[in-house]
Amino acid sequence: MSKPQRFRLGLLYGAVFLLGAAYSVFQHQEAINWLTDSMKEIFAFLLLLILALVVDGSFRAVRSVRELLNGASLAALGTLQTNLRLRRG
Repeated sequence: MSKPQRFRLGLLYGAVFLLGAAYSVFQHQEAINWLTDSMKEIFAFLLLLILALVVDGSFRAVRSVRELLNGASLAALGTLQTNLRLRRG
């Protein structure tokens, strides 16, 4: 599956989720009330979970950028050494 196809599939899943959420809000008010009552009890846990996911994503992004820059650095070093050899010769 190509990257654009995966992106479209992700958008489709997101749209289905949003439509389901909108349906539940307009049709099942008692379920929403029960959900909000239980959410008050676990709100701190959810905030910690979100924070952990953000920190994990940040570390993954930094690691990815570091690997990208490390590869560029090694490529530039090889080019620099080649240029220096050509100037000396």
